[in-house]
Amino acid sequence: MKKKMISALLCLSMCVGMAAGCGAKEEASEEPAAAEDKVIKVAATGSFFPVMYTDDDGNLTGFEYDIMEEIGKRSGYTMEYEVLEDMAVMFEGIDTGKYDTMAGQVSVTDEREEKYTFSEIYGYNAIKMAVRGDDPAESVEDLQGRKVCIAFGTVLEDVLTEINAGYPEDKQIELVETEGNIYDELKVGHYDAFPITVLSFDKINEKGEYDFKLIGDPILIDKNAFPFAKDCDQAKLDAVNSAIKEMHEDGTLSELSLKYFGRDITQEEITE
Repeated sequence: MKKKMISALLCLSMCVGMAAGCGAKEEASEEPAAAEDKVIKVAATGSFFPVMYTDDDGNLTGFEYDIMEEIGKRSGYTMEYEVLEDMAVMFEGIDTGKYDTMAGQVSVTDEREEKYTFSEIYGYNAIKMAVRGDDPAESVEDLQGRKVCIAFGTVLEDVLTEINAGYPEDKQIELVETEGNIYDELKVGHYDAFPITVLSFDKINEKGEYDFKLIGDPILIDKNAFPFAKDCDQAKLDAVNSAIKEMHEDGTLSELSLKYFGRDITQEEITE
């Protein structure tokens, strides 16, 4: 009888231990999933100074990088970046769920809003054409029949295609792209102009490496926000929106704008 009782107690003890062990494994397996949920995956450009670019040490930095990192601090999410230079590939990554969002001064447009859910707007900008300082062009019209470098798959392609629709076929602007440094390529004459935000142009001029000028009226007044898929993780979008609102209210966005651009682009549209 005693042997049977001891045997039963040992069996019970083993079962309890096994159950506890199974529970520990289940809890451990849940932790990585929870940690994974606290990551926002960002497709980012690495050469768009001063918006989002790689410094001399190979580290990402810039206006939108600081915004993203501040969002992470306020929301508890870790920002995980993958550097790409093709905007179309970035959007495709959002479509397939590879990335949650993207950074690189993304424009909010009616067409994009049909496909994506945008975060709160964090900045406004004007986009003009940049040409070499000795170029006689004074407006976009003066670029007819010449080469303009753009990033295909962006709103700028749509804008320039619409501008071209008003020109005869033999006078239309030729849209090209480059894998090199867009500023160096203009300097040596591989094309005649490229569109650039007024703010980025200001910073390029400060460096004094290029003799460029802006011409004509803005071809686009830009509103910038972070795009998410329509079926995105709502908690992530809410966290980003909440942080951006807080940063508007406490002046953090204005401070970052002054740091990188020398003026505040976060409160109203810039047209000059």
